[in-house]
Amino acid sequence: MRRRQFIGSLAAASALGATTTLAGCGGSDSGSGSSGGKVQLTFRQFDPPTEIDGLTKAVQAWNKSHADIQVKIETLTGSDDYAQQFAREANSGSGPDVVQLGFVNVKDLAKPKILKPVSELAEKSQPDTPIDKFLALDINRFEEQTWALPWTVDTFALAYNSTTMKKAGMKPPTSWDELRDNAAEISKSGTAGFAFPGASSPTAGQWFAINYYLWSNGFTLIADNGGSWAPGATVEQFRSAMEYFNSLFTTKATPRSMIAVEAINDPQLISGVAGGTVAMTMMAPQTLRQARESSTKVVSAVMPDGLTDGNTHLGGRSLGINASSDHPEEAWEFVKYLNSAKAFEDIPQYPAATTVLNDLQAPDGEDGYQQQIPHSRSFARYTAGPVPVATLQKLTCAAFGSVYAGQKKPAQAATELVDGIASAIKG
Repeated sequence: MRRRQFIGSLAAASALGATTTLAGCGGSDSGSGSSGGKVQLTFRQFDPPTEIDGLTKAVQAWNKSHADIQVKIETLTGSDDYAQQFAREANSGSGPDVVQLGFVNVKDLAKPKILKPVSELAEKSQPDTPIDKFLALDINRFEEQTWALPWTVDTFALAYNSTTMKKAGMKPPTSWDELRDNAAEISKSGTAGFAFPGASSPTAGQWFAINYYLWSNGFTLIADNGGSWAPGATVEQFRSAMEYFNSLFTTKATPRSMIAVEAINDPQLISGVAGGTVAMTMMAPQTLRQARESSTKVVSAVMPDGLTDGNTHLGGRSLGINASSDHPEEAWEFVKYLNSAKAFEDIPQYPAATTVLNDLQAPDGEDGYQQQIPHSRSFARYTAGPVPVATLQKLTCAAFGSVYAGQKKPAQAATELVDGIASAIKG
């Protein structure tokens, strides 16, 4: 079977994208409805206008072939409360017909039934890929129903400078111990072996590396023990994890300057790998593409232990249908289209629809993502619990960061982390 090629670039600016980006609210206030037998739908998305060239092309292709169902793109950017804004609008009977959502937002919108369950619509008309063949269904389900359809998926793969690694005589590591040992050896030559954001701030990017390591070793931050939630690791297990990450700094595998870096897409990580002063880091697909604009020597590989199911996270976006929409069936037809192989000829993202993903040819340098994504799992393992993910991230980054900074010994920090998680569970 011929594999489909990605088209476009996430970072490509386009006049085409700008002209079809609309402002305003959805529902009847934004022109959704019917006119002369034609249904008008509003689709709200939150990516910057400079990054939706492919999406715009896909929507234009839909409009060209569906004269009776026309879709307008509405862009909402620069706001962290897009889900809350949608909830306010939907509760008042307005808002867009179709809305792009982060995976972690779906449950909060499903509880008050602001979304229309797509599982009900799928009973009458399945997508090209049957709904049970989509990735990340777990985080889009609530009370035995699927409330939004997973759309695009991503993860963090190992990004490395192929020339730097070749000079060191090394291949991408397949275990966490190998990562540390290889990075420490590379660092002896003056090149940073492995760089990652080690800041202790509440949203620090080390959160992902820590979870990948924990999951690879068989434990989590929080676990459901037969309906009773508890910390997912013992003090000793957390202490061991903290000692591992601290050893990245003590062995000089990771520069100590990384303790001050918060963002996982920090410019110095991107420029470092592109310029060869950093051998390895973690990157999302769009960040790797940004790095490859400077150097095609930057390529991806699977994270250590990343081919074992559940050892890496599956992030992404879903498409939800407003429960207040006057045209849920037409909205569902559009949602199905956006998940089709045809749409992903233009949309430069990885599809959640497995049949489309399997038939897709990854862009140059991105094989690591396509190999890893089918084994990645969503944060449903946390969102199903009583503690907000943001709280878990804050506690975790603070505890691990305090060890790197020399403020606390691993045993003390691990004890406080377990106590903090247990306290958060109790509320």
